[in-house]
Amino acid sequence: MLNMLEDIYSISIEILWGNMLRYSYLLFFLFLSLSFLSKADDIKNSNVSADQPFTEKATRCMGVYLIDLPKEFTVYPYPGTEFHFDNIIDINTQKQDLPSFKQMIANRKQKLKDTKPIDKIDGNFLKAIYPLSGSNVDKKQGIIFERMESEGIDDVARILEGYRWQDGVTFKIEMKATNGSASRYDEDRERYPDVYENDVSDKLAHMNKLFDRIHARDDFTVPTDVGFCFPNGFMHGGIEEYKDKEISTLYRDKNYNRDKNYKNLVITIHSHDYSDEIPLLKEPRELGGHTVYKGKRKNNNMVMEEWIQKGIYFDRDGNLDYDLPRDKGYLFRLGINAFDADYKKPQLRVEMYYIPPRYDDVPSYSKKQLMTIWRDITNSIRIRESSFTH
Repeated sequence: MLNMLEDIYSISIEILWGNMLRYSYLLFFLFLSLSFLSKADDIKNSNVSADQPFTEKATRCMGVYLIDLPKEFTVYPYPGTEFHFDNIIDINTQKQDLPSFKQMIANRKQKLKDTKPIDKIDGNFLKAIYPLSGSNVDKKQGIIFERMESEGIDDVARILEGYRWQDGVTFKIEMKATNGSASRYDEDRERYPDVYENDVSDKLAHMNKLFDRIHARDDFTVPTDVGFCFPNGFMHGGIEEYKDKEISTLYRDKNYNRDKNYKNLVITIHSHDYSDEIPLLKEPRELGGHTVYKGKRKNNNMVMEEWIQKGIYFDRDGNLDYDLPRDKGYLFRLGINAFDADYKKPQLRVEMYYIPPRYDDVPSYSKKQLMTIWRDITNSIRIRESSFTH
């Protein structure tokens, strides 16, 4: 009897250990499966993040257009706004604090005073200095210089060079003028009265009017008033008055490193009111590399011409570098309203180019990432409807 009990005990122990081993194997495989699934989710999520490198976007305003760009992109110093009105009017802006503005004005004033015309008969290069006028004069920080156009040109040709500071932004306006009132121009004035007139007073009034209508604007602020945007600023009204506008700006990643080309992704936006003779898709030659995509698509009731090229390599100043390999780098171009542009639907050119990093320790963008960035940006382009009076 005792022997039988011992045998039953031994068998029970074996069964118990066998079950424990089976359960252990089961638990082990279950753990591996869960680990694999977790890893697969990580990879899936990683791919989503990699395909969309910029998760935060912000709407920017350019002319009468709105466009969503990565939030970490910042405005790079670039020619700002050019108006064609009677004569060319240039408006440029820059971020600047008030002490720096005052020092810049003092330095500029001294430089203009020190500049001498080639012909002594022209007298001083700096002809006059005017305070800003118009509304809220007591709150305005600024000045207007009347100077010769150039040291070597007769002083009938003048430039009004105006500056105004507001809310951390410096506005600079240059406007051509003429002053042929000197007695030595009497005979010329009789023959060419339009050339040797004196329109300085009229141009001063026009410049002060412009300073009254433009206001500082944060890059992330989208106005709701009638008018148009330009880098760091907004013009109230003026869309019909200044019909031949040209507005340009350049954005680049705020982490841009000139020495390492870190995240050197650059976007340029150019808007103007007039049509081109040759549309984007019929430009005579490729700039280099080969075409990835070339065609038209429609978005937000606008026909977009698009040309994407691979193998475009740029140097650090944004120029094509033909000495570098052709197997990397991208140039994305998009055009809207190339042939039927006017002030209500200006022509828009958007370009994005990418310089691959020169160093292995610098992260780079894949083709899929670049395509995602480009499509997200260009699909967001639309007209700011409140730009116009109804």
